[in-house]
Amino acid sequence: MNNDQYRAPQNELNVLSSLLRDSSAVNQLVDWNRPDPQYWLRPDHFKSEWVGAAYTALLSGGLSDIEQRLRAFPHADPATVTADAVMARMAVPYQQRAAVGDPSAEAALNDSAYWAAVHNAVREMAQPSWPANAQHTRHDAYVTVRAAQHPSTVENVPFELSRGRGNDSDALMKELAVIGAVLNNPDRAQQFWYTPSSPDASPYWLQPQDFGDPSTAEIWDALVTGPDPAIALPAARDPQLTPEQRAAAMIQHITTRLVYNDYHRSTGDPAAKARLDADANQIIATYLARASAPDYSPNPDNAAEYAVTFILEPSIPAAIEDLAGRVRDYGLSDASLGRVALELSTNEYALDQLAERLDAAPRTLAGYSTPNQAAEPAPEQSEGPSYTSRPIERRVLISLMQNPGQLNRDGPTRSLAEQDFTQPEHRYLFKAIQSLSSHAAQDPWLLTSQAHQLARYDGAPPLNFEELSSIDYAARTLRVPDADQGAGHLVTMTVRRTARDASTAVQAAAQETLDPRALIDQSRQQFQQATREALRYHEQSVPEPTPYGTQQANVA
Repeated sequence: MNNDQYRAPQNELNVLSSLLRDSSAVNQLVDWNRPDPQYWLRPDHFKSEWVGAAYTALLSGGLSDIEQRLRAFPHADPATVTADAVMARMAVPYQQRAAVGDPSAEAALNDSAYWAAVHNAVREMAQPSWPANAQHTRHDAYVTVRAAQHPSTVENVPFELSRGRGNDSDALMKELAVIGAVLNNPDRAQQFWYTPSSPDASPYWLQPQDFGDPSTAEIWDALVTGPDPAIALPAARDPQLTPEQRAAAMIQHITTRLVYNDYHRSTGDPAAKARLDADANQIIATYLARASAPDYSPNPDNAAEYAVTFILEPSIPAAIEDLAGRVRDYGLSDASLGRVALELSTNEYALDQLAERLDAAPRTLAGYSTPNQAAEPAPEQSEGPSYTSRPIERRVLISLMQNPGQLNRDGPTRSLAEQDFTQPEHRYLFKAIQSLSSHAAQDPWLLTSQAHQLARYDGAPPLNFEELSSIDYAARTLRVPDADQGAGHLVTMTVRRTARDASTAVQAAAQETLDPRALIDQSRQQFQQATREALRYHEQSVPEPTPYGTQQANVA
């Protein structure tokens, strides 16, 4: 829900208001589960710059400034005193920069309208009437963090944690069994620990996106992997409480969080509003209480094995299909080849992270792979763009036959490779031009003979004599421009074609019953090949070359 008056999401304003009205609320933002306690809500999580700046001011001494001013001016309006303290603290970094001659900082300090608007907003949020409960600061902060980390394309829906896929009641029961095992004993979360290679990665190999049901995905995030998780609550580790009481405290934390999530989604997501109206999250709490019983699953101590078998491994094909879809979106879009290569490299990194999590999990079939799971070439594409340009291939060859030295000049022509030519006669003519000296490559008899020999050497079918003769005749009778423009187009088409074929092969493999590790390795191989093509000449643009006037009809 957006608050248009303050140009900030309501959850961000609620965090700020709670801290302004009750400084002890800051304790809800400390991750006490770490050996070096620190705040898990950072200023860069705020979408609104001024709210993040005010939050920074409060944590850097503003909270103590407020207390001191309130004691010094006991009869003044508390909200005004609070706003004055925050404004003074917010101005400090600008004053420091202005002192060393920063003109932008000096201009910012002199923007009286900005400071007046922020002062008014802070003063109103410091009023007791502000509609936020300081006891729920951690939940408003959680929505702020997740909205920053998982932006949604749906207006006012702050985050999406799950990957949509089919999930029957039996799969849901097994997902609840994993969650219930940790609710029954938070120490079981240690079964999901691992040391990721990336310092930014979560230290748990089971992540919310592995769950097939959106509700269990959010529950796992609220219980284990998200900021301020339920397993870090003091009550979750209190030896004076029974297991049932500890589970009840964690479930209360989770359901409150689910309610907050739906509340902030409700303006843009009818399903969230329907869940709120039906009090569905309380029904979820009942299911969680049942799942936390020690007899819900055969052996809750096997939670990690259940998780990898019933949650992580089934999620991998869906994750890889998502990556293949991104390859198709970027690889076949009107984008520079540099962006295509960047997206492909990002997908390779995602596969590495997926493989790392899978290898850290206690797999019952670890290392299993059958002989028929080797990487296979992409299936034939029967729909969509062909990404072939045979008339352009011919024009490029004619230009090279007239001036083979172009292959040694900087530019797109130097990047040409045999895979850029889709017709066998064109491919072997290009290989022949590469293999001969410049004066020999200009001799049509030697060039044609070399193409035939190379084809026989590779075991390829006999080349079409008429096609070779037609290109030979055109090279002797027509004049065409330099090959750079056409060569750039052929390189671009190869990248599009390779990206399409890679995504097609990966999607086809993900729909088969492959061992997850073999599927990851096969997908990585496909993406790596497409990445190499995109990087071969990554600055090439996508427009088709301008036709060569009346010569095009004769050449093609």
